[in-house]
Amino acid sequence: MQDTTAGVRTAVRGGSPGAVALVFAASGFVMAQTLARVPALRDHVGASEAELGLALVGGGIGSLLAMPHTARLIDRFGNRRVTAVALVLGSLGWGSVGFAPNVWVLAGLLILAGAPVGVWDVSMNIQGTRVEQQRSRTLMPYLHAAFSAGAVLGASLGALAAWQGVGLMQVPLGGVLGLLVGLAAVRHFIPADPPDDDLQQRDDQRQPGAQPRRGVRDITGAELLIGLVCLAAALAEGAANDWLALLLVDVHQAPPGFGALAFTAFNVTMLIGRLLGGPATTRWGRAHLARVGGVLAGTGILLITLVPSLEVALIAALMWGLGISTVFPAAISAAGEIPGRGNKAIGVVSTIAYGAFLFGAPTIGLLAEVFGLDRALWLVVGFLVLLVVLAGNLRSRVST
Repeated sequence: MQDTTAGVRTAVRGGSPGAVALVFAASGFVMAQTLARVPALRDHVGASEAELGLALVGGGIGSLLAMPHTARLIDRFGNRRVTAVALVLGSLGWGSVGFAPNVWVLAGLLILAGAPVGVWDVSMNIQGTRVEQQRSRTLMPYLHAAFSAGAVLGASLGALAAWQGVGLMQVPLGGVLGLLVGLAAVRHFIPADPPDDDLQQRDDQRQPGAQPRRGVRDITGAELLIGLVCLAAALAEGAANDWLALLLVDVHQAPPGFGALAFTAFNVTMLIGRLLGGPATTRWGRAHLARVGGVLAGTGILLITLVPSLEVALIAALMWGLGISTVFPAAISAAGEIPGRGNKAIGVVSTIAYGAFLFGAPTIGLLAEVFGLDRALWLVVGFLVLLVVLAGNLRSRVST
């Protein structure tokens, strides 16, 4: 019996990076194959840019309502079960938006989809961080590269459907495909170890007269600063997801297929940047890489909004994706290294980051109504400046 228990503990501590990578990939796929069709969705529901922006915020609302509870759910039910349920509901939720008859139903469907998508995001990042820490090597960029690989496939499917004039039935079919892949992977998911702070609290409760550690459930200063970096990165990524294809179609008069192609190019460089992110992080460090990436992404956004050229726009989309590619996984790794916080630090930072999806889409949409979509995206550039300033908070807290 002792040998069996030890074997189980070894398997748990060994982690399952391949399974986690597929769950990340499924998440990227179902999201991107939907968002690549934003111009078609906009036309289908007959929405203005401001109305579309308000509808898109639905996903952020749902995620923000659910994400703070994810760590507690995982502590009670385990990573595998929580991720599986979130994966099913999230995939079906993304797929359902293709059936929206008007912009208000679209907003409602995105709220319902956003909650499980937020849980899905936090739970797979918690698992990924545990695997990374157990193996004592940089893995998060590769896991987020799997997300980008799934996004490239999803965006390519959306681009192909747009070029061929296929209707929005592609969206629910793509959602089911991502669901099947994710469920096959999550069967091999390894539950994360209990967080250190929960273990300490149990020890405190066993000791008569012992006082629980203060601040365990509060947001620490480190989490807030890392969360702001992550928020800026999420805003830049979310702006590309929501508006890049529409920018090229409406402002640059590109055909819908080219808009989806540029969105695919963005995700390709997100993938490349994350694949190279492991060795790059080892060589230059998370903070330096984030600073350079913020400058590169900001330059790409300025180029795509200031230069009226489809060729330049395609190159700028590549710069945008490459620049922002490593920041989000770096922030999640940095959060996971905050002593004594366990899963909760990742949940806090992820929740702050998802605030970008709450205010980003409607703010950009409203600004677009007044100043034009190209000028509205300068808001993202401003937040990338904040990212560059605060990037030092991503430095490793683990001695090597």
